[in-house]
Amino acid sequence: MAQGRKYGLGMIVATQVPRGIHNQVVSNCTTQFFGRQSAPATIAAAQEIIAANGGTASDIGKLGAGEFYYATEGSGRPAKLRTPICLSYHPANPPTPEEVVRQARASAERASAPRSR
Repeated sequence: MAQGRKYGLGMIVATQVPRGIHNQVVSNCTTQFFGRQSAPATIAAAQEIIAANGGTASDIGKLGAGEFYYATEGSGRPAKLRTPICLSYHPANPPTPEEVVRQARASAERASAPRSR
């Protein structure tokens, strides 16, 4: 994580067990989202992390779809937010390595193409 940040790489770490992520990884994450937790241990862990950043999340076990607690560097204490549910298409299976390479090349070509005014 530290090496990735050093080179400007953005990473997403997702877990259902907040205490399962090493504290050095968490300390390198400047933006955090916490969704609904259902197990008492994970509720307590999420509340502890949020409290360490100056917030409270007494309702984290009752959040609805699209509701999260959010904090980022310099934002102050974590706050609750509501986001729209993703309406994009997601196929049943992940792309193959060949599809990922093809899409990356196409994206790079679009990004480097001269833009007309």
